[in-house]
Amino acid sequence: MKSCIVLLFVFGLTACSGVKMITPERKLAEKVDTTKFYHQQFLQKINGVKDKFRQGKADLALKDLSLMKDEGLTAAEKSTKINLIGVIHYSKKNYEVAAKSFENAIVFSKDDPALESQVNLNLGSAYYKLNQNEKALAVLSATDFRNLQDSEAKKYHQLHALLSQQLGKKEQSLTSLIRSFEDKKTISDLKSESRYMEAEELFLKLSNTERVRLLEEFDSEKNLAIPYLAFREAEIAFKQGDKDKVADYSGWIEKRYGNNSEIAKLLKSLGLRSENDNVKVDIRYIGVALPLTGERKALGERALAGIDVALEELSADPSKKYRIEMKDTQGSAATGAFAVKDLIEVNNVSAVIGGLTPNSATKEYLEAKNHGVLFISLSPVFLPKEEKSHLLIEIPASIESQVNQLFSPKMIAKLGKRSAIIYPKNELGQAYANEFWRRSKKENIDVTGLISYDKSATDFRDPVKNLLGIKFTREREEESALVNDIANLEKNKNIKRLQNLQPQIDFDWVFVPGLPKEVVQILPNFNYFDAFNLNYVGVPSWRSELMNNEGYRYGNVYFMDESMSANESPFTLKFFSKFAKQPKYVETISYDALKIFSNIVESETNLETRQGLDIAVSKKVSFQGESGMWKLDDDIWVKEMATFKIKREGVEAL
Repeated sequence: MKSCIVLLFVFGLTACSGVKMITPERKLAEKVDTTKFYHQQFLQKINGVKDKFRQGKADLALKDLSLMKDEGLTAAEKSTKINLIGVIHYSKKNYEVAAKSFENAIVFSKDDPALESQVNLNLGSAYYKLNQNEKALAVLSATDFRNLQDSEAKKYHQLHALLSQQLGKKEQSLTSLIRSFEDKKTISDLKSESRYMEAEELFLKLSNTERVRLLEEFDSEKNLAIPYLAFREAEIAFKQGDKDKVADYSGWIEKRYGNNSEIAKLLKSLGLRSENDNVKVDIRYIGVALPLTGERKALGERALAGIDVALEELSADPSKKYRIEMKDTQGSAATGAFAVKDLIEVNNVSAVIGGLTPNSATKEYLEAKNHGVLFISLSPVFLPKEEKSHLLIEIPASIESQVNQLFSPKMIAKLGKRSAIIYPKNELGQAYANEFWRRSKKENIDVTGLISYDKSATDFRDPVKNLLGIKFTREREEESALVNDIANLEKNKNIKRLQNLQPQIDFDWVFVPGLPKEVVQILPNFNYFDAFNLNYVGVPSWRSELMNNEGYRYGNVYFMDESMSANESPFTLKFFSKFAKQPKYVETISYDALKIFSNIVESETNLETRQGLDIAVSKKVSFQGESGMWKLDDDIWVKEMATFKIKREGVEAL
């Protein structure tokens, strides 16, 4: 019998749904045929008890167990019965009684390794609830977690890590934390774990000998956390200029985990960056890739005007000569990528400014990334966070910057901890959804709805009905029939009902990363289905005349955007003096791009290689630009954002 216990630890474990029956296909450290330990008649009785327990009839379940005689039961069956008594008492918060039951169950569990490990986990959990942490840790340390199912093993490792930490056993705690990440298959999933950063910090605090010993302890295990932690160690060595250590760690990772595509990409990128130590450059020579011909020529010329003002400012100091190498992208993403390649390989620039449109930004950045070169983008780059690093600076607010503001403590305190998202079915919408999901897991925010919609649709009722749980389903069939019966009894047959089922609003707020023209068609559907005065949060494009005119009608409507000063800045005055017109957004971010680059360069002395620039960028904690401030967070640049509310009388900053 495999039991499952309701575990409610402070670090947010989810509760199991009941007691489950062990099968011969269980995960066991050693092959043991357990079928001979359980009779069919016993299993039928236990299943009946479990059913009552699941239905909330705990007292009836306990009564049935008390009437079940021990005579004729195998040792494993006795252990299963006593363990189930403990599980029920645990659910009733009778922890002392539960612990006593688990102690008794252990005595009879030796024949069945999986049952023994599960009872030990239950006993350790009960001791933890009784604040008997040393006893809890001793029980868990004597347990063979390899006999537990994956979900139970994860809970085991999490509890073992917590207890070890509380009792001052830091290395033991770290080992258990790392084992709790065994189910993670991608780096994104790994870093989304709420306790991953804690594990990384603990790892980096170990001595070099301790780190090596820990990595070797997991040498034969396929745990993604191990090569990633080793890579983080190699990155630190790279920043310290320790070439031998970089080579040692990179070789160790490649030998053992080189077949993992994500790890292989990281190693390739680090290798390219290491090679840049030999590439001497004029550090103030920067490449610029813009559309100077074709349909986007006017946009390119506006960006060039902003760069021109920045270059003129920098030229005021003749000892610091900045040079620009221009390449025409012709408004083509493919041509833009080739232009970036040419700027790096032929012109030998130290960094590149480009990416005036999102499509070109992604391709141009990937080309710069292939060379380990800093890329300053004039548009957001729609790639997963794991594809980015400090060598990408997105001057407009990136998706990560927006979602960072969305999940900030201040916003969560205002909106609540239950979220939902309704997003467009396109590359942009998917990028928002991926980052939204990643960040929600990291911050332990409940996501109760993840719904997409077709941008080309003219009727958005279906995705809204899906989110509200009123699209007709079997689960609500009985409720629908009841509502229809009531409707049939109504005397006033002229009353028109909008829908039969009432909305199920199990979220505190909805994130809608869509364009205003889509949003003003989506939000009215919530009111149409009787979901009034909800909280909606949007993106910078919501700062528009259409949303200003319509947004306040639908509920509490917020959006995130950059906080720009209405006052004239030195840049706006210089721009007006040079071009006799006010700069707009494109001119401002282009100016920012070159000024931020100079800020990084002038913060260091004697920069002569691209690797030197790479390290200088990674050492910066933050920088201030004309359009905002950026901070380095988890090796990517995040722009500070503000939140605004759309009201009848206009937009209000929170």
